[in-house]
Order: sequence, then structure tokens, then C-alpha cells
Amino acid sequence: MAVSLAIESLSFNIASIIGIANICLLIALSYMYYQNYKEIKSKFNIGLIIFSGFLLLQSLFLTLSSLFHGGFGPGTGVLLIINNSILLISLSVLLKISW
Repeated sequence: MAVSLAIESLSFNIASIIGIANICLLIALSYMYYQNYKEIKSKFNIGLIIFSGFLLLQSLFLTLSSLFHGGFGPGTGVLLIINNSILLISLSVLLKISW
């Protein structure tokens, strides 16, 4: 079953908006982890900074791909929305417990 071009475009736009929210959350988490590292000087905090940095790179590449290249192919917009939504929920929980 073919997905219409309008629905596909809309789904990539929604996924991009959620992706931008993920990027903002990851920047906030990275900043918080860096502030903790400056205070505590723990290797664990360095690991958290590296981990959030890689998640930030992933979110940047996915969001830029859906914004400027129309995603990854027909029918993948909804999957990208689901992926970004799950990441948004998990990052929100992580930010809440890290605050």
C-alpha cells in the first residue's frame, strides 16, 4: 500500500520537530553532566558526556536527514516518529532524574 506524498512529508516534519526537541534535551543533559564533571572530576561523568555526545550526533544526523533529504525512503516517516518519540520520553525521564 502506497503512502501519499503529503502524509509522508507531514510525518517527516513531525519527526523533525520531535528530533529538535531531542537535540535540546541532549544539549541540556550534556551541559549538566559537564557542570557535574567540573565540580566532581569523576570518570563516570566523562562517560556520561561521551554517551550524550554520541546520542546528540545520532539525533542531529537523523533530524538533518529528515529535514533536508526527505528521510530515508517511502514509508519510513512513521517509524522515525515512533523512534524519536521513544527517545524523547526516555531523555525527558533522564533529565528529570538527573536534575
